[in-house]
Amino acid sequence: MKTIDITQILSPDLKSRMRAQDLELYIRNSGEEAVVLDFSNVKFATRSFIDEFYNLFLKSPDSLPYRVEITNVPEDINTILETVSRTQTRAKVIPSHTPERSFKDVNELLSFLSSVAF
Repeated sequence: MKTIDITQILSPDLKSRMRAQDLELYIRNSGEEAVVLDFSNVKFATRSFIDEFYNLFLKSPDSLPYRVEITNVPEDINTILETVSRTQTRAKVIPSHTPERSFKDVNELLSFLSSVAF
């Protein structure tokens, strides 16, 4: 099983969903059957990165062509990861009816927007 220091592939600051996708592409192209992703040198990660990371690597691990383990996750990043994992299982509430509005022109739209502005 190959250990990958993700900061060597990405950065110590994991800031976007695209970076998680870059990591997935790197692993997929490596041809490895199993990898350990080492977070020991990660200094910062956004919720967006962690959300995408979770969706790509942890949500449905059986659908991946390789096995993934994670190690040395800093406490603050682990907290975000746990929060993201709890929110992934909730059913999304979609309103059954959202009123639509149409406008004759831009001025009518601007008038409406100014009426709902904070």
